[in-house]
Amino acid sequence: MADPHAGVCASVTAAAVKEIVDTDLTDARVNNFINMAYFMTLRLSGKLGDCGGAEALCAIQLLLAAHYLTMYERTLKSESIAGEWSATYALKDGDGLKSSLYGQNAIDLDCSGTLAKAGLRRAWLSVISHEQIEAVIGRYLDDDFADTSVD
Repeated sequence: MADPHAGVCASVTAAAVKEIVDTDLTDARVNNFINMAYFMTLRLSGKLGDCGGAEALCAIQLLLAAHYLTMYERTLKSESIAGEWSATYALKDGDGLKSSLYGQNAIDLDCSGTLAKAGLRRAWLSVISHEQIEAVIGRYLDDDFADTSVD
């Protein structure tokens, strides 16, 4: 894949990502994470004017690329061998961008709040009256007890 981000944030390169994340991956592999970060930040375009504009966008892209790389490599935070093998990873599964320090920093730099909302589920809420609740419950109770008879 070509570098679609090159015109937007030329400073976000494999070398720049490798400056903040220790990795043995090739530049081509790291570019995949940069591309993911670029596509993730497309929705931020035009929303960062009040908090750094293009420079903030480039910093966020760099941090997101580092986040995706650490998710891929699962960076060890600590390990020990004392009769048993133990490993602690520097990220938490299932927390989205909050699972790494890089993702958390990217969220902090995004003054639009878009990244903080990424991955959140939408809830649907409806307000109903007490009478409507009784009608629904009554229908279920009537159905459940309609065929019960005492002999």
